[in-house]
Amino acid sequence: MSDQLLSQLAAEAARLANLGFMACTAGNVSVLLERDPLLAAMSPSGVDKGQLKPADFIRIGADAKPLPPDARKPSDEALLHMRIYQATGCQAVCHGHPPHATALSLGGGRELISRGVEMQKAFAGTATHVGECRIPIVENSQDMEELAGFVCAARTQQVPAVVVRGHGVYAWGNSIREAGRHLETVEWLARTLWLCRVGGIAAPAG
Repeated sequence: MSDQLLSQLAAEAARLANLGFMACTAGNVSVLLERDPLLAAMSPSGVDKGQLKPADFIRIGADAKPLPPDARKPSDEALLHMRIYQATGCQAVCHGHPPHATALSLGGGRELISRGVEMQKAFAGTATHVGECRIPIVENSQDMEELAGFVCAARTQQVPAVVVRGHGVYAWGNSIREAGRHLETVEWLARTLWLCRVGGIAAPAG
């Protein structure tokens, strides 16, 4: 594995942890190493994601199991990462538990809708703040194959991220930094929606 690539992954995990998106040992990050056969480097389970080093990452195959002779345990959500790689063709996946997006997901809706906010342009491929941005919300599941099905079915071309109800956000991109930026964008937009609700500010009509 490229030390430079894994150093970038560790640095992005630390940045997201410092933003409060990976509290305690929560969250996970991965980067694609090979497309065929599918091979990724994944953060380990149960460690502080703000303290990762290149040597901490675990190589996993399409079945989300570590490649021998490595017997360490990757994140519990490794299989979901691999399914996202297969479904989207992305290069990196970042998962965190940002508080505003998680809180708003508990409201029972099926999407977070942002309208007319400049930061919508932080999603790759979005060139204007005009119009609305719909971020899907899916139900949570402890069955990773089932959860992967929910996430991959709900994803849209416009938003490279999905919120899992009461859990957090999965975001992906064509680079490690882009995947992290997309996670940060979801939380920034969710925080803005929260502030509008608290302040009694009506969102623009679609």
